[in-house]
Amino acid sequence: MVSSLLIAAYRPLSSVVSHLSSVICPQSSVFSHLSSVICPPSSVQTKRLFDITFAALGLLVLSPLLPLLAIAVKLSSRGPVLFRQQRIGQGGRPFYIVKFRSMVENAEDLGLGLTRDGDPRITAMGRFLRRTKLDELPQLWNVLRGEMSFVGPRPEVPAYVAKYTAVQREILKCRPGITDMATMHFRDEEILLRGAKDVEEFYLQYCLPKKIDLNRHYAQQAGLLQDVWIILQTLCPYWLGVLATYCIMLVASLWLSYQLRFDFQVKSSDYAEFARCLPWIVSLQLIPMVWRKQFFGMLSYFSLAELRRLVAALAVALLLQLGLWYASNGRLAPARSILAIHFLLSLVGLGCLRMALRLLREGAYSNTTKNHALVQRIAIVGTGDEATRLALDLTTRPGNSIHVLAFFDDDPRSWQKRPYGIPVMGMPECLLNAHWLEQLDEVIIALPSERAERAEELRRVLAESPLRVTIAGVHFARGNREP
Repeated sequence: MVSSLLIAAYRPLSSVVSHLSSVICPQSSVFSHLSSVICPPSSVQTKRLFDITFAALGLLVLSPLLPLLAIAVKLSSRGPVLFRQQRIGQGGRPFYIVKFRSMVENAEDLGLGLTRDGDPRITAMGRFLRRTKLDELPQLWNVLRGEMSFVGPRPEVPAYVAKYTAVQREILKCRPGITDMATMHFRDEEILLRGAKDVEEFYLQYCLPKKIDLNRHYAQQAGLLQDVWIILQTLCPYWLGVLATYCIMLVASLWLSYQLRFDFQVKSSDYAEFARCLPWIVSLQLIPMVWRKQFFGMLSYFSLAELRRLVAALAVALLLQLGLWYASNGRLAPARSILAIHFLLSLVGLGCLRMALRLLREGAYSNTTKNHALVQRIAIVGTGDEATRLALDLTTRPGNSIHVLAFFDDDPRSWQKRPYGIPVMGMPECLLNAHWLEQLDEVIIALPSERAERAEELRRVLAESPLRVTIAGVHFARGNREP
């Protein structure tokens, strides 16, 4: 299979183009009918042309890497290089998806098809492949064959598709994809499944319906621009966007420092110094910021504690920059006055940016924080303004031993984010996992008033758990656990 994959990667593009019309517009009347349901034929053809072009290009560009990964998989454990599994594609047609093998040989005979965090069947090389998504690269072959697209609902195994309702089966009108909205939001699915008593039941009852809802939402607005945006989000996680924002602000700050130092009369020699010193100065700022975890939170959540961490990171960076200036005799760092101005501008610029984003976020909500009883270990359901204000109030209020461990929210877009440094772990139903039942004392449901029905539903779901459940300041004691 590896040989056929590599041979296909080196095929002359003319042979691909010669079959382009038959691949883009197959004569199957079923395909034509299903495609027209989602979007006009011209949009389907454009999407298919995009898939063919970049799948062929991807196989060509990655052709040096693919055999290296194949060798690494083969040497890491016994078994074949590639993993093939039957999935259900567009129109309910079965096909075989191809991946680099990330589990031990005959893993399906040793347990469920689903994996949770710490699954012993996953090999050491497999963990690396899964974390970096490199195990998905052979699916470019599926895309080139027309069985998959770059963006579309992830194909499920026949057993799970058989459980779809009539409404859920609508997503089979879409060509399945390598990535989709659900892939982004369920990036850490194995962690979501951690602690579930019955992994498969939890997946079918809570995860799969949420994925299908996300894919139905995608189908309603499917388009080439939407696909490109999803691909970018898949390749670039949230922290990378935060890093890019900080880099832009730091570069602008250093440029403005030169302008202020020379009264906006910067000479060409000074610009040359700016270009020479820029990588060193910004890099020495980014390192302490990683240390102070500046890239792992959400930009719009900015508190006094966040400000202190920002000041500490920039102060350490200033000391490193001064050390570089002395060590290089000024060759790799600008004048000390410019470094001092840069420190102040970086602090003011980043602080003002994050405060402005916080004010914009808070201005979008009108809910006010209600008083809640304190316990030692709590989780908060919701990531809206009320929930995040509550978390900030509980964690910064003097004289208490409160510890907010996590947020849970129905909106997958908030997952894997860290408002005020507190992780959003997944959907509220994850609280039923044994891991969280042991880690928590109380759950506070802080949803907006228009979601009162959902709040009451969650209260009933958690009723049989040993957790104390709180809604809008009213405590509903459950079980024998005391705060």
